[in-house]
Amino acid sequence: MTYSLADIKNMKEKLKSAIIWTLLIGYTVAVLWIVGDETDKVRVSAVSVRISDNSSNKFITESDVTQALEKENIKLVGMLMDSINIHYLEDILTHNNKSINRAEVYRTMNGEIGVNVEQRRPIMRIINPNGDSYYIDANGQVMPLSKKYTAHVIVVNGNLNEPYMDHVGENMLRQQLKADKSTGELLPDLFKLVYFINSNRFWKAQIEQIYINSKGDIELVPRVGNHTIILGTVDNMREKFENLEAFYEQGLSRYGWNKYKTINLKFKNQIVCTKRT
Repeated sequence: MTYSLADIKNMKEKLKSAIIWTLLIGYTVAVLWIVGDETDKVRVSAVSVRISDNSSNKFITESDVTQALEKENIKLVGMLMDSINIHYLEDILTHNNKSINRAEVYRTMNGEIGVNVEQRRPIMRIINPNGDSYYIDANGQVMPLSKKYTAHVIVVNGNLNEPYMDHVGENMLRQQLKADKSTGELLPDLFKLVYFINSNRFWKAQIEQIYINSKGDIELVPRVGNHTIILGTVDNMREKFENLEAFYEQGLSRYGWNKYKTINLKFKNQIVCTKRT
C-alpha cells in the first residue's frame, strides 16, 4: 500500500495527538491520586454551616447545628477527613432537630466540613382547646413549636381535639389518601384547605384564621371585613371559593364589607348570608 506525503503527515498528527492525550490523562490520574492520598491525611480545621431561607424562617442557628452533633459526642475539628461518614452526619442532624428538613454535609479541599441546612417551612399552626399546639409544614409533616421563633402562618383552633403526640411522624399528604371520615379526624382536610389557600395570592392575604365550630363545620376568619365565612367541609372547595370570590366582587364591593355577620358556603351553588343587626 502506498501512502502520499499528506497521508503520512496526517498520521503523524494523529499519533502526536494521541500521545498528548495519553500523557494528560496519566498526569490527571496521578494528580488526583496524590491529592486524594494527601486529603486522607488532612484533619478537619473548621466546620462551615450555611442555613437556607434564613430571612423568612429563623428556626435554626449555626449553634443548633453544632449542638445537634455534640449531642452525639461528635467533635469534627481535629478528625481525619477520611474517617468522617457524611451520610451518618446528615441523618444525625435531621433526627436530632425536628426543624431541619434536609441536611447536606460535604468535605472541602482546604480541610473544612461544610454543612448546608434546609429548614422546614410551616404553613399552619394547630391550637387545641387544651393548649396543645404544633405546626404542619408545606410537605404535610407534623412538627413541634420552636422556643426561639414563631412562624406567621394560618392559625387553626376551636373544637379540634388533635393532640400533637397522636400525630408525631405523620404526613398529612399520605393521611389524605387513607382518611376515614367516620373517625372525625380533620387534619388531612385542614392541610388540604390551607395548602389551597396558600396557593392563591388573594386568599393567602385574606384568610388569617380557621375555626372549627361546635357542629364541626370549618369557619374562615378574614383579615378584611367583619364577617365569618362558613365553609362547612372541604368538599367542592374550589367551587366554594370561586363563588365567594364572585360574591366579594359583586356583593360586598357594593354593599360594604361589614354588612353581613356570616357568609355561608355550605349549600351547593348558593351563598346564604346573615345580615348584621
